[in-house]
Amino acid sequence: MAEAEAALSTLVRAKEQLKWKDPETGYIRRVVSPPHERLKGELVEIELPAGKIVSYPVSPVPRLEHHLWMLDGALTLEIEGSKFQLQKGDCIRYVLSGPSRFVNASKHGARYVIALIHP
Repeated sequence: MAEAEAALSTLVRAKEQLKWKDPETGYIRRVVSPPHERLKGELVEIELPAGKIVSYPVSPVPRLEHHLWMLDGALTLEIEGSKFQLQKGDCIRYVLSGPSRFVNASKHGARYVIALIHP
């Protein structure tokens, strides 16, 4: 048991975390969690610039559980036809299979963390 646990990467330094920026929207996605194929959860930090929208036609993984926690700004979240207005400090949990849309209609950037739990 100790050998199996020792093989898990338990620390990833900020400078080593995977970061991706969408050239069209300026959306920034940073994978905060240490990666491991056997673990079901991961944390992702998102920065969505003012006036930008990010849409997904379907979930990349059916029945993917999300816990979205707003750190800064405001966001309109559209999940499979339902709309939610989120402000700093709000947290929403949902299971995603269909379309989703993240809208930052404000004049300020939005920053949030999504905990993803794979089925």
